[in-house]
Amino acid sequence: MKVGIIGAGLGGLLSGAYLSEKGFDVEIFEKLPFAGGRFTSINYRGYEVSTGALHMIPHGRRGPLGKLLREIGCRVEIVDSKPEGEIFWDGEREPLSRKCFPWKDYAKFNMELILTKLKLRSKNLENFGEKLDRKTYFFMKSFLGWSFSIFPEHMNFKKVVPVYHNLAKYRGPGIPVGGCRAVTDGLVEVIQSNDGCVFLRKEVKALKPGKNPELVFNGDSRKFDIILSDIGHRLTGKLIGEDAVNHPPESRGVKYTISLDEPFVGHTGVLFVLGKSIAGMNEVTNADENLGRKHMLQIHQPLREGSREEILQGLREIKEILKGCSYEIIAVQSYRGDWPVNRIMAGMDIGNRTKYDNIYVVGDGAKGDDIEVDGVAIGVKRVVEEIV
Repeated sequence: MKVGIIGAGLGGLLSGAYLSEKGFDVEIFEKLPFAGGRFTSINYRGYEVSTGALHMIPHGRRGPLGKLLREIGCRVEIVDSKPEGEIFWDGEREPLSRKCFPWKDYAKFNMELILTKLKLRSKNLENFGEKLDRKTYFFMKSFLGWSFSIFPEHMNFKKVVPVYHNLAKYRGPGIPVGGCRAVTDGLVEVIQSNDGCVFLRKEVKALKPGKNPELVFNGDSRKFDIILSDIGHRLTGKLIGEDAVNHPPESRGVKYTISLDEPFVGHTGVLFVLGKSIAGMNEVTNADENLGRKHMLQIHQPLREGSREEILQGLREIKEILKGCSYEIIAVQSYRGDWPVNRIMAGMDIGNRTKYDNIYVVGDGAKGDDIEVDGVAIGVKRVVEEIV
């Protein structure tokens, strides 16, 4: 059976690697000159600067992506973070633990969890946060900004429930040795080892549905049994000619890559920044020193509008936090439009199916209920198991 995949991002490559392992004839078409999309890196000034995502997997080797990579046979070493996280609050740092927050806030969270499970209500997180201690609220805001590039008003409590359960089950993050690129390069190797093809600089111009859906290129077209699209529902609909596809909002963010003479975070976990525009940071060279010629700090900030002033505010905060450190800003990368942080804002995903039985959407426009690339892995697993 022939499978055509639009886009060589993480969702497309995961799908292609899995299906090629199962004996499917896989061809992937990517308009860019490199595979990996927003989950790879480019060596810039001696640093592996990621093209979108952070060099981090939310649940490390224990989570959905780590498990799927092993199942596919993609050999990537993932260093689970120790500690999983710290918080930076009022100029002080402390390990992330239950002791950080008042017990009354845990009681409120558990009560809301019960009410949501019983389907009695599902509060907006901003409304829920109004009842919390100030420190707890700011941690919730930082966690959402770091993990999903959203703000509390963007998510209802019912969407938190599966994420909470997965955090309890799989725990915290890990860093792939070699960064994001090690994952996507490894998936390309799996596909090619199974006689699959990844075509670069090959942009799909149109998608014609039917019993054997057809991908149209400049001066060329090919028919397949199944099509998977890694470019989200909106752009997939546009290729078909359906501009009116109902599409939830995308999320926006900015990533700062910083070179340090000496470590600042000092470990492989996340440093959540409370009460600021920036949400958090990690120092991936603590897991893999080859990711940078010095120490590399990645800082992420969710954006409401993607304005210049928001980014300038983030830069002011970085200057304040790193006061006294010898550092240099290597890159400032803002994502919006057709290159967003997420093609669909977390909690608003509309699933992998389209109205056509043989056309599916994978990737960050059709995630499962989990954080970022672990959510992508859940969505991919759901689709490929249905196909197989």
